[in-house]
Amino acid sequence: MARDSDRLYRDIARNFPNGAVLLFDRELRITLAEGQGLAAAGFTRTDLEGKTVHEVLPPLSVALLEPAYRAALEGRPSTLEAPYRDRLYSIQFTPVLDEEGAIAGGMVVAQDVTPQKRAERVRVAFSELGMRLSAARTPEGAARIIVQAAQDLIGWDSCSVDLYLPERGTVQAILSMDSFDGPPVDVPHAYLEGPPGGMTLKVLQHGAQLILREGAPPRAAEGLIPFGSDRPSASLMFVPVRHGERVAGILSIQSYTPNAYTRGDLATLQALADHCGGALERLRVEEALRESQAQLARTEAFSLVMAAHLGLDGRWLKVPPTLCRFLGYSEQELLALRERDVSHPDDVENDLRQQIRLAQNEARSYDLEKRYLRRDGTAAWTYLNCSIVQDTAGRPLYFLAYLRDITDRKSLEDQLRQAQKMEAVGQLAGGIAHDFNNLLTAIIGNAEMLLAEMGSLDPRRMDVSEINRAAHRAATLTRQLLAFSRKQVLQPRIVSLNEIVADLSAMLRRIIGEDIELRLDLDADLGQVLADAGQLEQVITNLAVNARDAMPQGGTLTLRTANVAAEDVPAGDPEAPPLLGPLVVVSVADTGTGMDERTQARLFEPFFTTKELGRGTGLGLATVYGIVRQSGGHIRVRTQLHQGSTFSVYLPRVEGAAGGESEIGADADAAPGTETVLVVEDEEAVRALARRVLASRGYRVLEAGSAADALTLAAEAREPIDLLLTDVVMPGMGGPALAERLARGRPGL
Repeated sequence: MARDSDRLYRDIARNFPNGAVLLFDRELRITLAEGQGLAAAGFTRTDLEGKTVHEVLPPLSVALLEPAYRAALEGRPSTLEAPYRDRLYSIQFTPVLDEEGAIAGGMVVAQDVTPQKRAERVRVAFSELGMRLSAARTPEGAARIIVQAAQDLIGWDSCSVDLYLPERGTVQAILSMDSFDGPPVDVPHAYLEGPPGGMTLKVLQHGAQLILREGAPPRAAEGLIPFGSDRPSASLMFVPVRHGERVAGILSIQSYTPNAYTRGDLATLQALADHCGGALERLRVEEALRESQAQLARTEAFSLVMAAHLGLDGRWLKVPPTLCRFLGYSEQELLALRERDVSHPDDVENDLRQQIRLAQNEARSYDLEKRYLRRDGTAAWTYLNCSIVQDTAGRPLYFLAYLRDITDRKSLEDQLRQAQKMEAVGQLAGGIAHDFNNLLTAIIGNAEMLLAEMGSLDPRRMDVSEINRAAHRAATLTRQLLAFSRKQVLQPRIVSLNEIVADLSAMLRRIIGEDIELRLDLDADLGQVLADAGQLEQVITNLAVNARDAMPQGGTLTLRTANVAAEDVPAGDPEAPPLLGPLVVVSVADTGTGMDERTQARLFEPFFTTKELGRGTGLGLATVYGIVRQSGGHIRVRTQLHQGSTFSVYLPRVEGAAGGESEIGADADAAPGTETVLVVEDEEAVRALARRVLASRGYRVLEAGSAADALTLAAEAREPIDLLLTDVVMPGMGGPALAERLARGRPGL
């Protein structure tokens, strides 16, 4: 009987996932050790069975656990959490009775709860991180908060944080620390500011990097930052610190221990970096503003303030050479003009009102920030101080104006506001689209299930088909919103832009109409790019449609490709991602109406459109913007009113041959399944749809509303689980971490 009992215990315990089951006698000798988590803890059955707890556990573990073993032998069950190696276990101790009901020994059930605890620790850390970052006043202060959070969540021996400065195309070291086998201390930067290279360049171009190695080559081979120690790092993680559509910096943590980090750790570090990107970018711009203002204050006393005389009729009476150079006119040209002739139309009224107050002796002087229009049509901001000069009788003679150029400061302020606005709009659009997409998945899936069950003559079929079509149209809008917010799932592969353009040309000719000529100018030696071919087709199509609408009277649409170097690309938006290394450009040029400055300023905002009501959603260019940025590229626009527009998309050039199309497809007549599928989805409607579809094909379905529920379900399931179908982003633990956790306990999954 005892032998049968032991066999039963062993059969049950053998499949215990992510932990182990032990039986022990009254001498604390282990009589049975089973479970799929034994190997993860560094044990085999033979290491444990027949030995006492004192023989197999280190002294510290014995001191912590022996009271619980003894309590079980006295009939008192207990549960505690204890660390072992680098894992955390929840351990239950219960008494085991013999056939007469006496306590013969005890049972230990140890469950690895490291992922759950880590997820909870991440959640708590992130909730506290936002408040701590809001109190930071400098990028270095934010960097210290970020690396401390990385230390708490993952751990490191050395770390660094760099700022990326897109307007200069450089990276700036702001914090480097090393433990030196003791508490972390600051170490001198390997550089203060310079062009990105090595691993920094790789992260800017391709995203997060995880490096695990036994023996490190010299650091110079990969451009790694020396943190003050001669020891080579064995485990390294580099992630971009992203703020909306741009890279704000690079975070790196390193360990001298081999295999110290996992892909799960890399995902955690990237989530941490993304959580902090907005604060780091805000502080960077604020510090740049402070530096600009301080520089202005330092040089103000020594700089030439532009002093000019204005007649009471507003004509220039006396102008200094500095003002002539500032506005781009000769002295004779400027003296022939009135001030309002070179003022921005929106600023004329306020300036004139203030001058009238001076002339009527209602004020002694006034100060304002106003815009002047240079000869080339660009606007220049000035700080204007104006007073009136009177004769001895108190009659006004002329205005005395002191002007100072503040264009750079206003540009920085606009950059900060635009960064905040685009980030807020992107987060809002992405959040709405993600939630709405879950609802549409349920609507479309159930509609298609109904259509499959209906006969061709069913009177309800037309109504259900219309529901399905409308839901698909709505899904297209959500995909565009996800593309703008950079949350669309891309499937990048090496592709040829020439092939994409050539394949699209026939369709584009039908779209643009017969009154527009389509010209192709393709570089025969064009390099390849790493991108999602379908998304690039959408980019080119959207730009072509936009060009068509700008040529209502017909014209020429030119698609051009070329290889270019980053240094040959004209300077553009400081919010742009890095333009580094060899590039490939595809441009869409039209001979249409062009755009004014106001339209250009809002060009990529979602829902902004200049088309009449009903002729556009305002998402076409916003979608282009999101896809290009998510693909690691940048879009530049060159346009002039009544002279057409050119949109140029720059993407990093890669080596290798273009890949073929994936041949994965659904077979409507596939044989029904018999396997067990675990479906994990926090949206109930989507989960119910997945269950219904899989069950209709013969699969046995287990379902869970969260990763925690899925782990519990898998631990309790006695039958094998053949397939995991999970949502990627869920509260607590995400899909990839869940898959990794379940695969360890169920090798056949």
